Amino acid sequence: MIDTYGSCRTGGRINLMEWAAAVSFLIGVACALRMPVLVFTITVLIVMIAYAIASYSIGSTLLQSVAWSVAFAVVLEAGYLFGHGILYCLYSRRTAGGRRRVWQKIQSKYSAD
Repeated sequence: MIDTYGSCRTGGRINLMEWAAAVSFLIGVACALRMPVLVFTITVLIVMIAYAIASYSIGSTLLQSVAWSVAFAVVLEAGYLFGHGILYCLYSRRTAGGRRRVWQKIQSKYSAD
C-alpha cells in the first residue's frame, strides 16, 4: 500500500536513513557558511570513518557500512556545494550591481568608447 506520508516499504513511516540524509544535507549547507573547504573535507572523512565503524560494529556487512558512509559523505558534500552556490549567487549579484554603476560613471576621453 503506497501512502502519501512515506514509502510502501516502511508502512507510511519515513525511513530514518532519509531523515539522516536530509540532516546531513542541512549540516553541509550550514558548514558552507563558515568552514573552509579543507577543514570540511577532513571532517567529512572523519564522519565517514566513524559511521562505517559504528554501522559495522552493530552488525551491518562491510559493504553496506562503506556504501552508506560514502552516501552520507556525498550528501554532506552536496549540501556544502549547494550552500556555496547560494552564497556565490548572492555575492556575485551584489558586487556585479556595484561594478555596473562604477563603469557607467566613468567618462572616456575617446569617442569610440
